[in-house]
Amino acid sequence: MTDLYASDAEFYDLIHEAHMDDAGLWLSFAGRTDMPVLEVGTGTGRIALELARRGHQVTGIDPSPAMLRIARQAAEDEALDVQFIEGRALDLALEQGHYGLIVVPADVFLYCEDGEEQVAMLGVLANALAFNGVLALDLPGPAQWLDDTTNGQPLLVFSGELEDGTHLDTWHVHEDDLALQTRTLRVMYDLLGADGLLRRRQSEHLLRYVYRYEAEYLAHLAGLRVTDVYGDYELGPLDNGSERMVVICRTLRA
Repeated sequence: MTDLYASDAEFYDLIHEAHMDDAGLWLSFAGRTDMPVLEVGTGTGRIALELARRGHQVTGIDPSPAMLRIARQAAEDEALDVQFIEGRALDLALEQGHYGLIVVPADVFLYCEDGEEQVAMLGVLANALAFNGVLALDLPGPAQWLDDTTNGQPLLVFSGELEDGTHLDTWHVHEDDLALQTRTLRVMYDLLGADGLLRRRQSEHLLRYVYRYEAEYLAHLAGLRVTDVYGDYELGPLDNGSERMVVICRTLRA
C-alpha cells in the first residue's frame, strides 16, 4: 500500500508543534477512565505521547510507516511505553470492549472514502469500545467546511526553518466538490537551501467531509449513540463560526 504521508512525515512535527490545543480535551476524557486509550490515526504520536506522559496506557494505530517511525523514535527517546501499530482500524483485529476512550483526532475520519467505509470503521471502533466508554470524532466545523469558491488557490500554511537552515514554505491547494462532499488536497513543500535552489515535494489526499446529522446517523448505524456535539476544544456549542466539530459517542449495547 502506498504511504500517503511519505512526503509529509519529515515536516509534520515542525508544522504542527504549536498545535496542541486539543490535547487538554483528550487528557480530560482519558482522566475519566482507568482503561486503555486508543488513538486512531496517531501520525507521529502527537496525542498518544502526551497521554502516555500523563500515565495512560495508550495504543496508537496509523497506516503510514514513515509517520510511525518518528512516533516510535520519540517514544524511545522519552522512555514512554506506547504501543504503535501499523495499519488501518478496518483491517486490524482490535480486542472487543478493551478501550475506555477512543480518539479519532484532527480530520482522520475524513479519510474514509464513502458512507459504507465510514459505518464499517465506526462499527469496528464501537466493538473495541468498553461499555460506557467514549468515542470522540474530531471533524471540521461549519467555518471549515467545503468551499469551492477557493478551488485552486494556493494558501501558505507554514513558513519556517529546518534544523539545517533550509527554508520551508508549505502550501495547500484544494479542489472541493460540494455534491460529493469531497476535497482533494495537495500539500506542497518548497525547500530553499543554502545553494539557492528551490526544491518541491508534495503529497495529495482525498477527504470526504461529514456534517452534523450525517455523523449522528452514521454513528447510529454503527451501534453508537451521539451524546454531545461541541464546536471547540473547550466544549463550547457548535455554531456557524465553529472551526471544529467534536462528536462524542457511546455504545448502545448493554
